[in-house]
Amino acid sequence: MTDYKNHINTIQQATEKALKATGYEGVWIYSGHPENYFLDDHAPPYQVNPHFNWWVPDTDISHSLLHLVPGKKPTLYLSQPNDFWHKIEDRSDADWTRHFDVQVVHHQAEMPTINEQINHAWIGDSSWQPMADEHTNPDKLLSHLHFSRIQKTPYEINCIRHANQLALKGHRAAADAFYAGGSEYDINAAYLQATQQSQKQMPYGNIVALNENAAVLHYQYQATEKPDSHRTFLIDAGANYNGYAADISRTYAFDKSCEFNDMITAMDELQIELCNACVAGQDYVALHHQAHLKVAGVLQQFKVINCDAETAVETRLSNTFFPHGLGHYLGLQVHDVAGHQSDAEGTPIKQPEAHPFLRLTDVLREHAVVTVEPGLYFIPMLLQQQRDNKHINWDKVEQLMPYGGIRIEDNVVVGENQSHNLTRE
Repeated sequence: MTDYKNHINTIQQATEKALKATGYEGVWIYSGHPENYFLDDHAPPYQVNPHFNWWVPDTDISHSLLHLVPGKKPTLYLSQPNDFWHKIEDRSDADWTRHFDVQVVHHQAEMPTINEQINHAWIGDSSWQPMADEHTNPDKLLSHLHFSRIQKTPYEINCIRHANQLALKGHRAAADAFYAGGSEYDINAAYLQATQQSQKQMPYGNIVALNENAAVLHYQYQATEKPDSHRTFLIDAGANYNGYAADISRTYAFDKSCEFNDMITAMDELQIELCNACVAGQDYVALHHQAHLKVAGVLQQFKVINCDAETAVETRLSNTFFPHGLGHYLGLQVHDVAGHQSDAEGTPIKQPEAHPFLRLTDVLREHAVVTVEPGLYFIPMLLQQQRDNKHINWDKVEQLMPYGGIRIEDNVVVGENQSHNLTRE
């Protein structure tokens, strides 16, 4: 628990600094609670407030409050209701609780009166909003806290490492299920079995796409029927450890002697080069531009386009085949906070006009964790918009369209002079 203790000390200092900078004397952080579906009596899977999870390494705690005041031990009002409908786990004596003044609450009426505390902010679900609007999720305070969350503590990096180790078990099982001829449903089931996590524990909905479905960036189904033939398999799936996410993508060709498999190998090689470039001071927008040049080089190599890589990028032809950003911050949230933020005050860094979907526009900072996920796809809708483009070899496009696309994604810790790839270590 040494890493966790040091983590608490680090974020205590960061929070106190943020409170001082924004003029607050304290902050309440609410865990959140499940919200029922409209006109229904059950709720979607619960997700804890990431600001609460930053302190408390348990993703199942709900209806609870954290009170932070500079110079004092954090107070946790831990909800442990008397309930015969659900199993209530006693978390009051968990190892991590020694870092908090824990007040067990058996009924919501026992919660403290929030507004008795002067000059406080509230962070969390606004459906329970005991404070004035201007002090509920105030932008200035959130900007300071989000900026602090960019650079991860050793505890956080270790959590993401554990999440990667769990996810990689799933990826190996999924690949085996693909080569055994399984359906998307079969492959996803193998993934969940290997990770020993349920779908609701996943940090996001697993993308398990066979053949043409690999061209749908956020493909949301898992078909139970097996396709007539297995050509390609793209999987984008992670795992969760103490609330921290892994986010890994791989692509496979069923016939390892086919040209598309060679294209996957070329994409894997350029992806590793991009991962190695994730060092402190690297402009991520510039790295995204490099990714487009490299992907365009693969398109040229396999005669999908008949112009050079520079022309493909300058004319935005490469966007047709690589329409998303290179990656994003990773942590308590899959698309972690502050990707467009240059300082603690929240000064924005806009996406470039040519790449409006880029989720990360910052200069990389040591100990940040980023995803690196170049892609190459044959998306009918986007290709249709280029029908008159003479730089495209349409015969080659028609040949490769049934394979859908390629995405390869690793989770990388930014180092001072060298990156550290958590996915491939």
